[in-house]
Amino acid sequence: MNPFMNIDDELREALRRKQAPADLADRVLARINEQPAQERQAVPISIGHRRQGMGAPGVRRWLAAAAVLAVAAGGAERYYTQQRAAEAARVQEELRIALQITSETLAVVQSKLSQPAENEAGKGIP
Repeated sequence: MNPFMNIDDELREALRRKQAPADLADRVLARINEQPAQERQAVPISIGHRRQGMGAPGVRRWLAAAAVLAVAAGGAERYYTQQRAAEAARVQEELRIALQITSETLAVVQSKLSQPAENEAGKGIP
């Protein structure tokens, strides 16, 4: 079984869309109502940020999260590439050893097969 398929399946399962609990909206509203009014006020947007297109602090958070995800995805791809290269090198080494063993075994068999012929030729038997 391919170890990468297991990781892919686990990731797919973790990111699969799930139905929100029925009481989620009620719980969120209850928590909002528990907070003091000052904490619930929106953060004012400065003019300098508006010109740059970075108005709300939430946008910066999303951009930061996207950057983190991009770096993580790149790192994961690099890790998988290195793992595949290591596996290929391991298989190549095992194949080299197997071919070496086969070659040595064939040399021994060939030597044993040629010995009786040499012994019989030395005795004068055609």
